[in-house]
Amino acid sequence: MSLRHAILGILDYREMHGYQLKRVLDEGISTFWPVNLAAIYPSLRKLEEEGLVQGRREPSAEGRPDRKVYTITDAGREELAQWRRVAPDGVPSVRNPLYLKLLFAHEEDLGEALSWLDKQADRAQAGLDQLRAEQANPRAFSTFFVEFLRESGVQHLELEIELLKELRARMQERVSRGQRAGKD
Repeated sequence: MSLRHAILGILDYREMHGYQLKRVLDEGISTFWPVNLAAIYPSLRKLEEEGLVQGRREPSAEGRPDRKVYTITDAGREELAQWRRVAPDGVPSVRNPLYLKLLFAHEEDLGEALSWLDKQADRAQAGLDQLRAEQANPRAFSTFFVEFLRESGVQHLELEIELLKELRARMQERVSRGQRAGKD
């Protein structure tokens, strides 16, 4: 998925200014598809140059500069429709740099590897907390599919945390017994 299609998809629901788009991407999409938020405004400018979105100036709150509100154009809807018609490619993956590090860990790495697991579990917990907050937020961007993706994200992260705890317990046992990482 490209940022351009995410922006077009959101604007297909309703017009928004850049900060609203940023919020929807950050709070509604980034939990299951990472977004480079710094690229939003350059992407909006490019989409506008291509005629896929149209911006108009709108007065902002008192004392604040005008904001630019974006609307998807017919050409933007066609671009989005063409993108939706093409099936996603690639194989689902559980690629994770942590797994590769663990694969090649040595006995001297086991103590440090335990801290890697703790950091990964902390990040997973933070993601889980964010998803749960989004589920509880009545103002969060929500569609049938966004809600489904949040629910599946919660389940995925709960399982990841459980598996990391299990792996940590097994590794701690090996450290306690003085066993090597790559040997049974």
